[in-house]
Formats: sequence, C-alpha cells, structure tokens
Amino acid sequence: MSAVSSTFRTPKAALFAYIAAILFAIHLFTYFVPVLRDATGLTFPIVAELMALLAVAEHLCLFPVLEALPAPRWARYAGYGWLVIDIATNIMQLNGTPQSSYLPLRYGGHISAALWIIAASWQMQGAIRVIGIILAVDLVFYSFIAFVPLAFLILLPSLVLLPLWLALVGRVLATNATDQLEDTKTQESSISTPV
Repeated sequence: MSAVSSTFRTPKAALFAYIAAILFAIHLFTYFVPVLRDATGLTFPIVAELMALLAVAEHLCLFPVLEALPAPRWARYAGYGWLVIDIATNIMQLNGTPQSSYLPLRYGGHISAALWIIAASWQMQGAIRVIGIILAVDLVFYSFIAFVPLAFLILLPSLVLLPLWLALVGRVLATNATDQLEDTKTQESSISTPV
C-alpha cells in the first residue's frame, strides 16, 4: 500500500504535520503551568484566548494530515471526530465551562484519536508504528482512569509521543511526496524521449 493517500498527494500535508507537531509540543508543555492550563475567558481572558487559538490551530493543521495519511475510512472518520471534539472542548474551556463538563468529553474524543493513530500506524514500518501504538494505548488507558488521583502521570508519555509521532508522520509524507515527484519526472522524461 502506498504511504500517501491517493486523494491528497502533496508535500503540504507534510508541512502541516510538522507545524502540528510543533504546536502540540508547545501546547502540551503548558500543561505543566497551571495558570496556562486552567485559564478561561472568565479567569485570564488574554491567556485563555491565546491558549484556545493554539489549541484550535494545532487541530486544524491535522485535517490535511488525516486526509493524506493512509488509514481505513472508518479510522479517518474517528480522527475527524477527535479533531471536532477537541476543538469544541477547547472553546468550551475558553468560555468558562466547568472542567467536569468538558474534560470527560475530551477524553472520550481521545478514544477516537487513538483509533485513527493506531490504524494509521499499523500500516507503517519501524519507529512510527511502535510510537503510534504506544501513544494510542496511552490515550485510551488514561481516558478510562482520568478520575483516579495522580492518573495524569499515565498521560505524561503522550506529551512527548504525540509531537514525535506527528514529526515522523511529516517525514513519511514528505518522503513519499518527494518519491512521487521523482517518479513523475522519470515518467515525463521517458514519454518525451524518442525511442
């Protein structure tokens, strides 16, 4: 199977994956700073707006990545669902919705994220497959025990694994886009060369 979807063969998807990796790394780091992590439009409006913009941007960058990365259609639908749920819960946080209302919804969305990540990773080779599987299992496991004291420690690996996985996805997409360009040039030169 080709490592890039036939519906979206472009190096732009790789760029979006790299941007998402950087934005997620920045955003996930903020979880260690309570004033940033817990900011709402009611408590710290400017901080909350900036955090919401960061959260929405990182998820929006993943739409073209989701389209480009090979995965079964049902897994892509799960990935799209995760993006919509996470964007919505970030806006809920911005608008002062209590954590007890938006966090369980977000954790439910992480089940969909894990489904897409594991389905896409399963089709890859090497580190990207292993990292994707570990990341997916970590997201699912945490989603079911998030209410347990100190359970956030279970989620700590994902703070590194998600940006790393996205960077590897970017590399796969960029490599395949370059390979396809080379194949196209080779085909064009063979067509224009007289026999």
